[in-house]
Parts: sequence; C-alpha cells; structure tokens
Amino acid sequence: MGTVTPDGDGKGLPEKVKGLMPGITKDLSDLVTIRSIYDADNPKAHQDDLEAAATKARQLLRDAGLTEVELVEIGGAGSGEKPYDAKLVHGTYRPPGAGPKTPTVLLYAHYDVVQTDEKEWPEAFKPSVDKQSNRLKGRGAADDKSGVMMHVGALRALDGKPPVNLVVVLEGEEEAGRGTLEAYVQAHPEKFRADVIVVADGGNLSLGRPTLTTSLRGFAIVDVTVTTLVYGTRHSGMFGGPAGDAFMVLARMLARLHDADGDVAVPGLHTYEWHGVQPDEDAFRADAGVVPGMKLLGTHSLGERLYTRPSINVIGLTSKLPPHDKPVNQLIDTVTARIGMRLPPQEDPKTAAQALSDFLNSAELNPWGAQVVVSEPKELGQGFFAETDRPGYDIAAKALAKAFPGTTTQYAGQGGSIPLVSLLQEKNPEAVVLVIGCEEPKCLIHALHESVSLDELEHMTLAESYLLQAFGAPKSPAGTA
Repeated sequence: MGTVTPDGDGKGLPEKVKGLMPGITKDLSDLVTIRSIYDADNPKAHQDDLEAAATKARQLLRDAGLTEVELVEIGGAGSGEKPYDAKLVHGTYRPPGAGPKTPTVLLYAHYDVVQTDEKEWPEAFKPSVDKQSNRLKGRGAADDKSGVMMHVGALRALDGKPPVNLVVVLEGEEEAGRGTLEAYVQAHPEKFRADVIVVADGGNLSLGRPTLTTSLRGFAIVDVTVTTLVYGTRHSGMFGGPAGDAFMVLARMLARLHDADGDVAVPGLHTYEWHGVQPDEDAFRADAGVVPGMKLLGTHSLGERLYTRPSINVIGLTSKLPPHDKPVNQLIDTVTARIGMRLPPQEDPKTAAQALSDFLNSAELNPWGAQVVVSEPKELGQGFFAETDRPGYDIAAKALAKAFPGTTTQYAGQGGSIPLVSLLQEKNPEAVVLVIGCEEPKCLIHALHESVSLDELEHMTLAESYLLQAFGAPKSPAGTA
C-alpha cells in the first residue's frame, strides 16, 4: 500500500489498517504466548519471560519506525535493594524538521499480565482465534498487550512517520502494583513530558461504542489480622462456644463494612454525584454475570456506585483454615484479610485508609475484644478526573467517532484504578490525558478465558492513527503547545 501523508484527513487509513491486521494479529498472538507475569513475591519467577516480552515489544517498535527505543532499568536491580525489576521499554521519535511548536504525544501500555491458574485454563498462553466472534483468546490478549499492538499498529499505519513528537512507554510491572514506574516518573519527569498522553489500558463502554474514560477510581489496600487464641488452634468440641474462632470474628467485622442496602458503611469516606453517561443496568448485569434475581448492591445511580462512591472487598485471605475437602473440627486462632477499597477520584487515599483502619479498630466492629491489628497501607493510588472542557478532548472524540462510523464518542467513567494516570497529569498539568483501548466488557480481563475482539483492535488502531494525525495538524490546540 502507498504512504499515508500526515495531512490530518486520514484518507486511505481505514484500508491500510485493515490490510495490516493479519500482521498485527500474528504479533499479538506471539506476545500472548509469553508468560510475562511479574510476581511481586517472587520477582525472578518469570524473569526470562518478562525480558522476552520487553525485547519483543522493543523490536516491534523499532520495526514500526522508532529507531530510538531502549530497555531501561527503573528500579533497584543491581543495587542489592531488589532482586529484579521488569524493564521499561522507552522510545522516542521526532519528525524530520519538527519545529518548536510540534506537540509531543506520550503513548503508554503495559506488557505484563495477571497470574492465572493454568490448571483451570491450560490454554491461557496458547492463543487462538474464534472465527465466529473474531476474538483472540489468551491471557493478556486484551489487558494489555492489545494496547501495545494498538500503538505499534498506529505507527505502521503512518509508515513510522507520525506528524508529532512521540514518547512511547511500555511497562512490565503494572499488574503487580509496586509503584516502580511511578517512582521513576517522580525521579525523571523530563522523560515523560508531553502535550497529549494516551493511556491504552482502558476500553469502550461496549463493543463498537467509542469511549473516552474521564474518571478513574483511586484505591487503598490494608491488612487486618484478627487473633482470638494465644496458643494456636484448639479443638472445637472442647472449647467451641465460649472461645472465639478468629475466622468467625473476622467474618462479622467484614459484614459490617456494608450496611443493609449494600452501601459502604465506613464513616469518613466521601461520595460524589456522577454526571456522565449512565451504565445500562441490564448490560451491566450480563457483563458481570450477576446471579438472576439478585439485587445489585448499594443505592443511588449505577454510575455513582461504579465511579464516585467507595467500594470494598476482600482481595486476599491467609489463615490456618483447612480446605473444604479436608475439614478439621478446630477453632482458628488467627486470620488475616487483605481489604481493597476503590475510591472516588476526588478522595485522598491516605485519609481513606485511615478511616478504614479506625473503623476496623472500633468497638462497634469488635464487641468481643478480639486482638485486631490493622497494617499500614500496603498500596495507595490516587484517582483521576479529566478536565474535558480542554479542546483536545473534542479532537480525540472526533478521531474515535471517525474510526467507528455512525457513532458518537461517549465520555464515561471506569471503576478501575490506574495511579500512573494521575501522576502523569500532575507532571504535565496542561496536557490532555486520554484513557482509551480495546478492553470492553466482553474481554473478561483478569478472568478465565480473557479475549480481545480483533474488530475492536482494528478500529482502535485506526482511531489512534487518526488521533496522531489530528494532533499533528497545524490548527490542533496541541500543535500550539
């Protein structure tokens, strides 16, 4: 196919991207075969896989036209502080003859994936395409190796010559939540300067419905340990009744974190109104797989419950509780739960963690006086709320809608958390931050049988191609930055 000139109108781009899809699909499949899991408890467990994924991603960017791409040590590797940190793939590009007003666009994605039980899903790293749905199945196919390929595909569509300066950032520890990249951004903000920031770790409200995510929740994670017996487990027949079981005490405490309606009952947490597009309840039920006949938890609008009100759940549990198929008649002496809170973007995570700690330590939750220890926050993450009145959002919305003919781009919230987004906005206060991607609900990210729609990947690759052209056009607000 011929060269697409960066004239801003995108003529020929749809056909070109369609022609690129077999290669994009092949490269995405190759990426999915790599078990690029960053295990925070055993960082070296998949070191070779992480190195292979980073090397593959770097080569894909180089082959797409970015000659300046390096693998960067961003943590304590080699210093004795940490045994291994996944490499950051960092690439830059400057158009020939670019002037001082040429905008810089930062493209972000991550190449690591969440762990999966390969006994339950033995084909997790054996990608396959379902021809009927045109979906590529495999761990990381959507989250977030589709984001990597969206960036690579857009560069290929523009023949490696976008009309903007580029900074490409591909992370290898996003799912671990260690904050290594965030610390690196704090120490080296000059490497992340941009007028437009595209975070390809989001998705559309539904398949084929272009969406700009304008709200991300923050989060706070703490451990609570309950101890009822000082000498270890005890026989439930001899001591059960008067002597407390730590797991039962914990269960009572956890139950009190919500009220009878299912709203979070922790005093001191804030709630806010949601004014964006409201999710469809029937679609939400279907996508989440809610049991038929079960009420949705909480009150207020569905948008508020998902985006601007707190939610709490247990994300980890450690105890001496025997497995179900090997029960033991005993009282459990101690148990630890890891509690995760999703928070409205305006909420301060540190303050929220303290509110949760105070409530867990209250007599209201522990009337029996069991020993309760709440940890310092294990993780904190600030939410993100976009200022959509900036003209760059309108340009991006038009680019997305153009890639999905006959549609209008929606501005919507997302219940997830990406702390890096708020940090990049902090370091680039005037920048337009766009959270987009291929991770629509049918992708089942973080679950068994994750997949990505190849049609969605094609349209989002086209959308990013249009977007890069639009921001490089002389009349673009980013072009005058």
